[in-house]
Amino acid sequence: MWPLAILALFRLLAVGSAESKYNVTYADLDKCKQFNAVNGYNYDAFFKLTELDNHNLDNETIVNLRLFVVASKDAHILLSDIDSVIPEAQVYEIVVGAGGNMFTEIRRQRKKNPLKTKTTKNVLSPIDPLPLRIRLTTEGLIEVGIEGQDLPLISATDKNVTSVRYLSFSSWGSTQAKWFYDCETEDETVTELEVYDPTGHMTPKDKLIYALQMNASFRAPDWETPIEMQKLVFTRIAYDSWKNQLETRLMFRLSWRDNRSCWEPKEHSNITKVINFSAMLWAPAINVKDEKDYQLAELIGTDHFTVTYDGQYEWISREITTDTFCALSSSDDWPYETNTCDVAFSSDLASTPLRFLSDAVSLHPNLIQSDWIVERITKHDNLNEEEIFLFNDGSPRPEVVLRLHIKRNNEFYDTVLYAPYFMTNVMILVSFWMEGIMRIFANSLGVILLIGTFLQMSAFVPQLSNPKIFTFFRCTLYCSWICVLLFVLDKWLRKYGPKMAPDSWLARLVSYPHLRFVLRLDGGSHYGSLHQKNLEWRDFAKMLDRVVFIVMSGIFLASCFVKL
Repeated sequence: MWPLAILALFRLLAVGSAESKYNVTYADLDKCKQFNAVNGYNYDAFFKLTELDNHNLDNETIVNLRLFVVASKDAHILLSDIDSVIPEAQVYEIVVGAGGNMFTEIRRQRKKNPLKTKTTKNVLSPIDPLPLRIRLTTEGLIEVGIEGQDLPLISATDKNVTSVRYLSFSSWGSTQAKWFYDCETEDETVTELEVYDPTGHMTPKDKLIYALQMNASFRAPDWETPIEMQKLVFTRIAYDSWKNQLETRLMFRLSWRDNRSCWEPKEHSNITKVINFSAMLWAPAINVKDEKDYQLAELIGTDHFTVTYDGQYEWISREITTDTFCALSSSDDWPYETNTCDVAFSSDLASTPLRFLSDAVSLHPNLIQSDWIVERITKHDNLNEEEIFLFNDGSPRPEVVLRLHIKRNNEFYDTVLYAPYFMTNVMILVSFWMEGIMRIFANSLGVILLIGTFLQMSAFVPQLSNPKIFTFFRCTLYCSWICVLLFVLDKWLRKYGPKMAPDSWLARLVSYPHLRFVLRLDGGSHYGSLHQKNLEWRDFAKMLDRVVFIVMSGIFLASCFVKL
């Protein structure tokens, strides 16, 4: 009785009265057995239902429990056929005040496969006991109600009713829960819960939805049910070549047929279609393959269903974001590379094959793209035979692969990188025609701009690439160095340079009039008079200066017309 005394003290300190907000008295708790769940999410103790003193059943009832719980959040109840925990076992798990006392859920397995989820904010209390009634019928109706309230807290239907023989309790994390079970049942409470008709004040549409929930199954059909992708629209495609990651945002519209959800319109006020139907029914699971982590990521982001009287479903999703691996192959065509990225879609079951219509895939008119642009999208069918992606029965998984053909958007690089490159070449070429300190200034300024552009490129060029433009950068840099060396050589030869012998071949070459005209030297001089003179070596250095200018001009023109 010490826990009851402590509980009473806490209640007196909190509200100044021994009365609970659910009108639970200490006498009610004194008629129950107590179990404290203090070890987090662990079902340690199992209680056999047939050994409980107050588990009164009839021909239509499998479970009929009266419970009380004191917890701040995450009160777990397990109804199982065995007295142990198996991860994939078919059980009924009821979580009251889940998500930090925000919602209540009925599950078909531990931690997953929910049958019904409902918002129940602040239903639990760490001081006031919550009186619960739990009922499971042979027809698969699961009701969780609060004593004294007309409407159930939450209800769901499972047509494939599993056997239940044991009861267990748990909490979550560091939360402690005090359970009071095997409580004496009051007749009026039983009668009130059993005779309640949830459709009494419903509209015809709500009654139809309720009937669909009661009759539909949460499992996939046993027969082959093709899932048809009617429309898939990409709203964002962003490729990160550094991380080899493709981010896509998409919306889609699926359709399939489920004969288990048919109804006769005459029996439901001539309703032939239910739009924006968000009830918890079976829906196909569509997955996207992630090559990097070797896993299937389910597309989560569904919004509403539309169902017609003949069992035809339409499912329109919200905008969903997916991340898939896409490696960038090595290429020397930067920034004109192209690449292909695959987005592989598949169904979760072999009995629900996924099929795309011929014109199902499209790009949104306001598609958001990164520095890679989608040129086209092709569709391919693939049979994935990798062991990790096989179906549970060992059969290969059919995939619909959307291959995105993308290319790098080079407008940014034309502005940021090529413009400085062209300006650099112009400044260095102009410096060939300057004298004195102005030649050094123009050349040095061009070299600084060239090196800065080259360093800037290292932040954009992929590590495996060796772009062709690097060749032109190196040639321009070599020519700028030669320009400076020729300037220094000209200054030295002008002051200390010797004369050429008049009859030497080098003197005849330097004094050849046509060559001097082409190189814009003093082409007016006559060859016959020039070769008789003692020409200076600086004339040959000046000729080399003009030759380097012509070579650099050719490289610059080639870079303008050749695809770098």
